[in-house]
Amino acid sequence: MKKLVFLFLFLYAQIVSSQEVRDPSLELYFQWVLFRTQGRISEEKENSRIAALASPAVLGFKFEKYNEKFITNLEWTMITTSTSGVVFLPGKNSYFGILYKGFLWGAGRKSDSEEFPAWSSWKDGVEGLFAETESDRIKIRFDALDLYRGFPLFENQWLKLQGRESFLPKQARDDLISEKDPAFSSQARYRAGISLTGNIEDRFVYRCRVRYLSLGDWGRFGSDTKESKAESIEGDKDYLVEWRLGFGFLWKFLYISGDLFLSRGLDKTGYHPSRTERSIPISGEALRIDLGFYNTYGKISIFGFVPDREKRSSQGEILETGFIGMGASPVSNPILQQVWGFYPSAWITDRGLEREETDFPGKRPANLFGWKAEGTFFGISPGIHFTYIGFLKEENSSSGLWSISGNMKNKFIREAGVSIAWSPLEDGSAKIELDLGGFESDQTTGLKQWYMLFRIGGVWK
Repeated sequence: MKKLVFLFLFLYAQIVSSQEVRDPSLELYFQWVLFRTQGRISEEKENSRIAALASPAVLGFKFEKYNEKFITNLEWTMITTSTSGVVFLPGKNSYFGILYKGFLWGAGRKSDSEEFPAWSSWKDGVEGLFAETESDRIKIRFDALDLYRGFPLFENQWLKLQGRESFLPKQARDDLISEKDPAFSSQARYRAGISLTGNIEDRFVYRCRVRYLSLGDWGRFGSDTKESKAESIEGDKDYLVEWRLGFGFLWKFLYISGDLFLSRGLDKTGYHPSRTERSIPISGEALRIDLGFYNTYGKISIFGFVPDREKRSSQGEILETGFIGMGASPVSNPILQQVWGFYPSAWITDRGLEREETDFPGKRPANLFGWKAEGTFFGISPGIHFTYIGFLKEENSSSGLWSISGNMKNKFIREAGVSIAWSPLEDGSAKIELDLGGFESDQTTGLKQWYMLFRIGGVWK
């Protein structure tokens, strides 16, 4: 089915578009990853384990055509996996549209506006039907039909598609992966929303977004119990609404940005004496900040993400769910993000509403702080990043109030990485890249994992 859709889009591009083609490109590259697991939960009878994975050739292409009435923007990546065969993943933008009455009426995938440097891994967007204004100073997008499935991209899926069990220690595999846990999931849920982004004199940036997700019983944490289903006449009406308000300021070589996220909704559940209703309200907040410096040679960013946790009774029963996120994980470490599946809160992933209460990295409330730097000099692009993740307390009673440090416990993860890429050709059509990174936890958890990624590829335009 996906191949037929892709073929249809390609033929559409040839028929309705003009000859104004914007550098169509074909990308082919190979990559290898070497990783090492250390610490208390490494493989039995070993203090550490070293393994390697070589991905098959990855093929990607980009095709764009524009005229006064039609727009075609196609980005696709093809990867072969050991578990799912050949998988096609659309890029950040892969859609076709019609320009009419000052709007772009589109069908396909359209990503949200680019974020500041610290949040390059946190991506989301619409997959379905949308309409967007074409003004330079302000853009309004209406997402009429958004088939949400976590906004999968090659950059946040390639390790996961190869099988998480290849990277996890045995003890973690038993806790985090079930026998019916497929490497690739195509489940989706209806989502709709409206977003507004704009700027004033190219100095003040503002954004506002509202999204509604029909949650149902999607996900392990969102599944209804027999008690809650017993009084349901028909269907499952669980839902989630996400509000986002953001503001940024750019001045010469300095920028600062802040976003407030609000989660509101309902999750039905079984009866409990502490609750008069057989449901759990979803009511949470999160704050995201980004402060940085930039020029023509590079940029430095200092960032933070602070969600609130759930409200609990004195017996530990959840009375009110805290912040629930959507989209890709904000964490940049590929193993921590894709293999361990870490998100700094409960999250709506491609498998629905998920939350984990294990000792391992997962979907758990946590504060996140770090910094990131990257640059370009004479065809060489170095980068470095560091992130500290402090988990919030999960036991006993909790008021659910927002706090940066009051609810933190002595469990943490710190992750770091360095990268260097070299483009031997002036047009950047060839690239060799080496990434070194890893993360480690507190001594109680006893987890260390490091990786080295080597990638070589080229682009033909």
